[in-house]
Amino acid sequence: QMKGAGGLLSFYLKVKKVEEVVTFCENLKHILMAISWGGHESLIVPGCASVPPEAYDVNIKSHRMLRLYIGQEDPEYIIRDLEQSLNIT
Repeated sequence: QMKGAGGLLSFYLKVKKVEEVVTFCENLKHILMAISWGGHESLIVPGCASVPPEAYDVNIKSHRMLRLYIGQEDPEYIIRDLEQSLNIT
């Protein structure tokens, strides 16, 4: 019924340090780490972005959560970017 729409999803990384979350986001080549009110580009926001480094707690799931807005790029393009960053991290 609908074409050209994006989507929003959340997922958690199995990490022990806040640096691993940051590294994952920084290793993305095409998905931008940013906040937006809409648009056509894929974006990611780590839950720990609003947490001071000294307050990061691996046991708090929201600290490891990532919110991913899926833009209008080719799905394989987005999947490849996520895979390459997961493989590095």
